[in-house]
Amino acid sequence: MLSLTEVREHARALRGATPDTVLTWAVETFPRKVTLTVSFGGGGVVLAHLISRIDRTVPVMFLDTRFHFPETYAFKERFVRQYGLNLVELHPLTDPGPLYRTDPDRCCWIRKVEPLERALVGFDAWISAVRPDQSDSRSTTELLEYHDVAGRPIVKVFPLAHWSRTDVWRYIRENDVPYHPLLDQGYTSVGCWPCTRPTTAGEPERAGRWAGTTKTECGLHTFSVKRRAGTWSTA
Repeated sequence: MLSLTEVREHARALRGATPDTVLTWAVETFPRKVTLTVSFGGGGVVLAHLISRIDRTVPVMFLDTRFHFPETYAFKERFVRQYGLNLVELHPLTDPGPLYRTDPDRCCWIRKVEPLERALVGFDAWISAVRPDQSDSRSTTELLEYHDVAGRPIVKVFPLAHWSRTDVWRYIRENDVPYHPLLDQGYTSVGCWPCTRPTTAGEPERAGRWAGTTKTECGLHTFSVKRRAGTWSTA
């Protein structure tokens, strides 16, 4: 496992690197100890496409909340078959029913955060498609981040940290990468059906998630603790 200082050194060395270079670095630096999470509802398909070219043995984790759109499940199956991904499906330990109506934070914890926290045991690096331009809550996302998950360190890798939504779509079109069908129907970020709506012109990319509430994140990227300058702080 790398130290915080080493992570910073690698981040400096990778500054300006392309996503495929960052992914290759992660796979080579953390052999059999790195995983990629993909919801199949956004830019994560870019990383899934790249990982299929770099190393198809890397586990690609999909959080099956039981509340995904039918289109999500169908698209996920097609994409995985087409690119031969090593898909690992994660499931909640219990079914809390329509908890999203009264306590969406708790619903997300049961259906997404807790299953991922369990699954990350044994991994030293976690790759995700988070980008700073997606929302204010993600604006400080860095290429490499040193985090604590359940008392153990893990390096979070964000290969698209220097990309915009325009860059993502350019890659998808230039490489003929399949994408979620709902993205052509007004959705700009696709999550669970009870908490996702299409967006309107001018709205931020994630404005359709938990619309009408103050909630902006499911918790997957806020439950870990990020190490900064020798101190611990909530990511």
